[in-house]
Amino acid sequence: MFPLISSTSAGGKAGVSRREALRLLGLGGATALLASSGGLRAAESAAVAAGVKLSGQPGFYRFKIGAHEALAFNDGGFAAPFDQSPYAAGVADGSAQIAETLKKAYLPPDKVQVPFNVLLVRIGTEWVLIDTGAGSAFGAAAGKLRAQLAAAGLGPGQISAVLISHAHGDHIGGLLDDDTKQPVFKNATHYIGRREFEFWMGADPDLGRLPLGAEVARQMIAGARSVLGALKDKFQLVAPGEKLIDGLEIVDAPGHTPGHLAFLVSSGDEQLLHFVDAAHHHALTFAHPEWAFAYDAQPSAAAATRKALLDRAAADRLRVFGAHMPFPALGHVKPIAGGRYEYVIEPWLPG
Repeated sequence: MFPLISSTSAGGKAGVSRREALRLLGLGGATALLASSGGLRAAESAAVAAGVKLSGQPGFYRFKIGAHEALAFNDGGFAAPFDQSPYAAGVADGSAQIAETLKKAYLPPDKVQVPFNVLLVRIGTEWVLIDTGAGSAFGAAAGKLRAQLAAAGLGPGQISAVLISHAHGDHIGGLLDDDTKQPVFKNATHYIGRREFEFWMGADPDLGRLPLGAEVARQMIAGARSVLGALKDKFQLVAPGEKLIDGLEIVDAPGHTPGHLAFLVSSGDEQLLHFVDAAHHHALTFAHPEWAFAYDAQPSAAAATRKALLDRAAADRLRVFGAHMPFPALGHVKPIAGGRYEYVIEPWLPG
């Protein structure tokens, strides 16, 4: 999850204010349902007719994982002001270190830009969607998944499985239709980790260690419960290590939330590790994996998970995908001196 503090969308429109951000954090919902169409122009026309504004920039990218067809979708994103960055929480000279790290990475030192990405994989005849984007929960700066699905010639009714990594708003916001409050992906089997579901729906979710304050924690809990409660009879609860579909493994990745999951997609000799929110920024998090992130419910566990997944990806030369990496969110992990890493972006090649 990434904070919604005074920001600007990719199209230059003002994002949500800090006050509005607190209200929106974690809340579910989405834009009008798009019908599937036969091609790019038809899909764009359908999206426009439905009142959905498509970006002038490409918003989906097709690639392969062995025999599996896959698509990366951009759901939007934010540019958070530097002075409200959630990185280096508790680090005495955190602001200076953030600025220096951004400068070394040739990035603007006055803001932190983070996209929201969603992964769709076709395994055999199954279309498997990992998380659902923000829906309407983050205002106009996000919630573009259904428009991008339509642009790729797909509709929500074609999705056969939805896997939820964790119950933050930018991952579950697209599960429910804004108006009807009914499931958007009505033909899909819905999966979520048992530990994650029970944490949010339990009597007293413990977010007391978040450095963001009680009001933000309350909003996050209310948002998660609103969506998970509406779908409680539809969810199948799963556990790390399970293989729901041949070629897809659930990986335990606790810390960002207690039940946060990652996913390993395999086909032949090729593998893709979707580490989801174990790492939030391709420069800051990789250069300083020890830094606490303000939205991590369990900072120490999150740092341990981050190191374990990055070590695994580097040692096994795994291709990786991240929910907040630069679109199309594909790359590799390179270890460097001092227990740090470098995110090596995979070139965007025409298919």
